[in-house]
This record gives sequence, C-alpha cells and structure tokens, in this order.
Amino acid sequence: MPYRLNKGIYSVRCRHPHCTFNAQLEIVENIMGMTESDVETEARKVVRDMAQVKHDSLLGRQHSLQNPELHRTSGTVQLAGAGPVQAVQQPQDFYMREFQKGDVILKEGDNAATVCEVLRGAAFPQRNRTHRYSIGDCFGVAALLPNHSRMTDVVAGTDRTKIAFYSLPELNKRDPKKASQVFTSVLEDTLRLIGERETHADTRAVR
Repeated sequence: MPYRLNKGIYSVRCRHPHCTFNAQLEIVENIMGMTESDVETEARKVVRDMAQVKHDSLLGRQHSLQNPELHRTSGTVQLAGAGPVQAVQQPQDFYMREFQKGDVILKEGDNAATVCEVLRGAAFPQRNRTHRYSIGDCFGVAALLPNHSRMTDVVAGTDRTKIAFYSLPELNKRDPKKASQVFTSVLEDTLRLIGERETHADTRAVR
C-alpha cells in the first residue's frame, strides 16, 4: 500500500554567503510513493522547486538559490487511506539529510543551533582533513554555546553520507539518554581535536 504526505511544511535556507533567504513552504500537492523514503524524496524535489521560484523572485538579480538546506518542520507521512492514529509523526528535535562527497554539512560562520551524528558514510572538518567522523561519531560543539557560530566547514567524505541534526534541548525532553550520549560524544570529539592540535604543535616545535 502506498504512502502519502499529509500537510507537509518545510524550512528552506539558501547557503549562499550572507544570503538572508529562509522560508517556510507548505506542500499542497498530493505527494505519494511506495515507501516513506520515496515520499520524502519527491517532497524535497517539490520544495526545492518552490524555493527556487520564491528565491529568484526576491533575490534573483543578486544570486541563484545555492545548495539549499531544507528539512520538514511539520506534517506526517502515512499509509494512503490511513486515519490520524496511524500517521507517522515527524519528531521536532531532529532531522536528517543526505550529502554527496564534497558537500558542505556545516558551514563556517553559520549560526550553530544543532549538533550532528553520522548515520552513514563519513565526514571531516575542512581545517583538519585527517580527523575523520565515522558512523556513530558526533560533532558540532559550537551548538553547545549560546549564540555561537560554526568555527569551520565540515565536509562529507563519501557519497550518500547521512547526517542527523539534533536540537539538544528538544531532544532532551523526549529522550534524555540519547541527548546525553550525543552531548558526551561531541565533547569527546572536541578533546580529540585539541589533543591532535597540541601533538601537531609539538611536532612542529621539535622540527
């Protein structure tokens, strides 16, 4: 039995440097697919097209919509013909995105509101390409500080790298154990980065 999207609303942000475009777009089309993943993939295509039109009408003379960041903020994917009880609710404390090799996952200077976990593939910070994030690793320590910006680009290391983005305050309300695990993993990553930098500095001093 096919699935369909019910009342999907997506947030779309342009990644062009200093662009202020950040829109909430509602899908009114009847999006259907054989799996939930099929529905989400098609919905994202529709949202991207909608965002392109809106962005160009506002900022088209300055630049085109660049590598937009989008995620579903509300709505459900449910079996076609299913009642409200069977709807699969989209949690508000996290969203997932898939990246191709070389895509920027986190961009230096962006507002840091979420921490990340690698669900598939790999990633690395642009300033330290030897530091790798594999499945289960978490990063994005800037989000643990209020009103802080990303300190470096983080880039996907393989095609189809899948990343979960968590809002820790919201995740903690729903799943305190998972929130604690992510928080600890992010801090451990920060300590590893500091240790690697100190080792590199010592090596250079010896030379």
